[in-house]
Amino acid sequence: MTHYLNKLLTYISILTLSACGGGSTNNTNTEKQNTSNDTVDHVATDKPAFSISVTDGLPPLLTNKPDDAEHLSAGLATTHILDQNAYSKAIPAIVDSPQLDAVFKAGDHTFRSNHDGQGPLFNNTSCQGCHIKDGRGQVPANANEPMTSMFLRVGDSSGNVEPTYGDQLQVFGTITGQTTTLAKYRGALDDGLAYGEAYTWVEYETVIGSFADGESYELRKPVYKIKDLAYGDFIDDVQFSARVTPHVYGSGLLESIPEQSLLAYEDPNDSNNDGISGRAAFTNHPLTGESQIARFGQKAVTGSVLQQISGAYRGDMGITNTVNPGEPCTQAQDACSAQAQLENNKHHNGVDLNNVDLAQVEFYNRTLAVPKRRGFDESTQTWQADVLAGREQFYAANCHSCHVPRHKTGAALGSVLGDVDLVTLSETRTNITALEHQVIYPYTDLLLHDMGGSCRVSRELADGQTCSQGKECIYVQRCEGLADGRPEGDATGTEWKTPALWGIGLVQTVNPKATFLHDGRARTIQEAILWHDGEAKASQQAFVNMDKAQRVALLAFLRSL
Repeated sequence: MTHYLNKLLTYISILTLSACGGGSTNNTNTEKQNTSNDTVDHVATDKPAFSISVTDGLPPLLTNKPDDAEHLSAGLATTHILDQNAYSKAIPAIVDSPQLDAVFKAGDHTFRSNHDGQGPLFNNTSCQGCHIKDGRGQVPANANEPMTSMFLRVGDSSGNVEPTYGDQLQVFGTITGQTTTLAKYRGALDDGLAYGEAYTWVEYETVIGSFADGESYELRKPVYKIKDLAYGDFIDDVQFSARVTPHVYGSGLLESIPEQSLLAYEDPNDSNNDGISGRAAFTNHPLTGESQIARFGQKAVTGSVLQQISGAYRGDMGITNTVNPGEPCTQAQDACSAQAQLENNKHHNGVDLNNVDLAQVEFYNRTLAVPKRRGFDESTQTWQADVLAGREQFYAANCHSCHVPRHKTGAALGSVLGDVDLVTLSETRTNITALEHQVIYPYTDLLLHDMGGSCRVSRELADGQTCSQGKECIYVQRCEGLADGRPEGDATGTEWKTPALWGIGLVQTVNPKATFLHDGRARTIQEAILWHDGEAKASQQAFVNMDKAQRVALLAFLRSL
C-alpha cells in the first residue's frame, strides 16, 4: 500500500507537466493483385492503378494529387509540434481527457526512469536512454564509446540463439557496489563476476559511387568488431546483427491496422512480376498464445506494443516482468545467475516491474502522436512545388510498393493486462478510441522484404592477421549490402521489415546525432536510399538515374514526411 501511495503522490506532482523527451519506374499500370483478398485501395495518376484497400471506403490515392488531409500524417492522432519534442506528444484526444492524460504522463515518467532490479546484464538503464526523445538511438561517436542506444543481436546462420550469450549482447554488467561494469576478457569465468558480456564497436570503410549524371557520392560500409568476451568464445557459426533503436511514436496506430489490410499486400511469389515479394511474419502472443502478424522489431518478430516493450525491458535493461519473467542469463552464465540471486526487490509477484507500470508504459507508447507533414500551407491549402514533384518521383520509382503510403486503422483493443489508471489495474479492456478509424500515412506495409547481400565473420588481430583464440583475437563481421546473415523469427538473414517513414524528416531535429537505416550507417536520407538492394534494387537504380532536380525534389518530399 505504501508503494502505491508514494507512487500516487509522485504522479499527482507531474500531472501538470507535458510529456517530454529524454531521450518499376514510370509504371502506369502496377496493380497489386491478391486473389485471396479483395480488400484493396488504389494509387493512380488519373484513374485507379495500384491496389492498396477498397472496403475501407477510401477514394483512390493519386500519384499527382495528394489527399485533402494527407498533411495530417495520423489523422486526428497528429501533433502540430515540430521541434525537438515532436515525437513525445500525446494524441490530442488523450490530452483532452484528464484521466487518460494522467495515465499517459505516468507512463512517460516510467519510460524515462531507472528501475530497481536492473541487470545483471543490460544495454541501458531506461527506455528513453535508448529511444532518445522517443526517436532513434545513435551510433557511438568512436570506438571508445560504448553502445548505449545501439546493440548487436547474436545467433547462428540457422536462426538459433548463441548458447552462451543468448540472442543479444549486453555491454554492461552488474557487480555489487558497481552499477555499470563493462566486459572483461573471461572475467565472468575467471572472477565469477557479472561483467558485461562483450565490448562491441563499429568501424567504417568508404564506398564510392556516382549518379547517372556524373555527380559522385560516398557511403560508409560498417565493419562490426567484438572483443573482451566475459563468458568465453562464441560458437563457430556465429552471426551478428547491429540494431540502432527505432522511434516509438505512432506504434499504437500501426498496431491498429487490421490484419486483412496488411495481408492484402502480400505477394511472396511476385505473381505480378514487379520484383516486389513482401510477406507477413507471424508470432504468438506471449500471454494469450494467439497467432498474430508480427509488426514490430526491425525483422518483424513481435505482434503488439506490449510484447515489444516487455521484451525490451528484459533484454535491454534486465528488468523482468510478467510477460518476460526470466532474467537475461543463459544456463551457461553462472556469474550472471549468481548476481541475479542477490537482487532482493522482486516484490511484484517475483519480477522487477509491476503490471501497473508495464501497462502505463504500454499505454504511453500506444498513444504517442505522429508529427504533421511539412511543406503544406494550411491557410491556402497548398503544397510546396518541390514536395509535390518529389511525391511524383516517389511513385515513379515504385517506392510505394513497400513503403505503402496510406492505411486506415480499425479496432484498438485495450491491453490484455487490463485497464490501468494511476495506481491500479482492472479486469476490463476498454478500446483506445483515439486510435480507431483514422486514415494514416505511415509509408510502410509492415511486411518482410529481401534486401539482398551476404555476411562473413572472421577472427582477427588488430593488424588484420587471422587468429583463432586469445584476448587479442577479436571477432569481425563484414557484410555486403544490408544483410546481417542472422535469421530471426520468420525473417531470413537478408530480410527486413519495411520501416515506417512518417516523421523521418524530423529525425535530426529531435536528435542531431541520429542517422538512418537499421544500423545507422546512413548519415542522410540520400545515403539510406542508395543502400537499397534486393527487391528494392530497381527503385534504387531509378533514384541513381534521376537528374539532379528530380533527386532534390524526391528528398524534399521525404523530408516533408
